[in-house]
Amino acid sequence: MSRRQEDAMTRRRPPVFAALALLCLGVALGAYRPLTSLMSLHMLVQIPLLALAGVFTELAARRHPVRSVASDTKRGPWSCNEYGVPGLLLASLVGTAWMIPKALDDALTDWRVATFKYVGLPAAGWVLSASLRLAPAVIKLFFLGNFCWMAAIVGMLYLDQPVRLCNAYLLDDQDWAGRGLIALAIILPFGWLLAEIRPIWRFISR
Repeated sequence: MSRRQEDAMTRRRPPVFAALALLCLGVALGAYRPLTSLMSLHMLVQIPLLALAGVFTELAARRHPVRSVASDTKRGPWSCNEYGVPGLLLASLVGTAWMIPKALDDALTDWRVATFKYVGLPAAGWVLSASLRLAPAVIKLFFLGNFCWMAAIVGMLYLDQPVRLCNAYLLDDQDWAGRGLIALAIILPFGWLLAEIRPIWRFISR
């Protein structure tokens, strides 16, 4: 691909990513009632949509093509986010916080927690997107493995509990949320492998 073609593709990306960000945010906010009526939809659909809105917004705002090298950590506004570690740690903590049943309950009744959800999750998605660009594959794999392990453990705890953990949701939906977290812990590594297949193949072919 020529340099001119690459620059043209780069210029076309921001409108697409901006549209995707608006779509995710519009669905998360516009379908607020149905998405928060069930624990599984609240945790596994609305919350990821809010985070994806931040990811796509960061991609739309990015002025340069995507780089997969960590040399960018020394330049630009993300100089404090060396190798993406602080940003990935922050995103992991935010994601873990929304696996706590009390957080889901409070998001429905406490405006402060709701504000944190609707502002903090897109912000965490923005930081996650920028941090993934700066992080080498081994750091991405570490954080991905840690997050998937936590999701699987929390999912099994949801399934094993004989009582409701969320006051706003029924026990059956708690079980579905647990199954969804376990499925997420299985699907995410395959998604990462597909996204990183070219660098991994180049490494194996050496």
